[in-house]
Amino acid sequence: MTAAGFRRGLVAALPFLLSNGAAGLVMGLTYKGLGLGAPHAILFSLLVYSATAQAITLSMWAHPLPIAAMVVACIATNSRYLLMGAHLRQMFGALAPRRMLPTLFLLADASWLMTNSDAERNGPDAGYLLGSSIPMAVGWVGGTALAYAAPLGSNEPLKLAAALLPTMFIATLLPSQWKTARSPWPWLTSAVAALLVARFVDPSWSMLIGGGCGTLVSMMEPADA
Repeated sequence: MTAAGFRRGLVAALPFLLSNGAAGLVMGLTYKGLGLGAPHAILFSLLVYSATAQAITLSMWAHPLPIAAMVVACIATNSRYLLMGAHLRQMFGALAPRRMLPTLFLLADASWLMTNSDAERNGPDAGYLLGSSIPMAVGWVGGTALAYAAPLGSNEPLKLAAALLPTMFIATLLPSQWKTARSPWPWLTSAVAALLVARFVDPSWSMLIGGGCGTLVSMMEPADA
């Protein structure tokens, strides 16, 4: 965990201040439209810290709130971090937990991908992971807070934008993940499975089952795919 890696990751992730800030703003405005208070909305974005999980809970929003179902959905959606954590354990297993756990609290899909790419060029550096994670977290939570501070209102288009956040995020990651002609297959499998589940079973299960199918295909691919 070097200072040079931290600076390198921080600078590389600075654009996420704007992109995550805009996404957090949409999420915050949606929470505002649902009647959620500012402290609760900010804590939601800080503690859950997942556009995908938070968008799923929005789709489940009802009165009374299905708390148990929301918790299960968040855990299932964020279970991908188990695989990310296992990979990071291989890279940074020698570091003390007191140094890694605060960093992992800020872990995001994009910072994980950026850290892997940087490790291929410069070697594993947990400082890079921490540096690249900070602008993403500040943007997301700050955007949620800004939604309550700014004189803006929530409407149906903004709610639709919040629901589309996971799709928009995945679309931005696809180019960086294209390594060989086989690279798109897990993504395509996941998309087709999700559409079929949404059409014939239940839309609330589409992301979980689609992601699981894509993960299985990815596990069967060679390491360079």
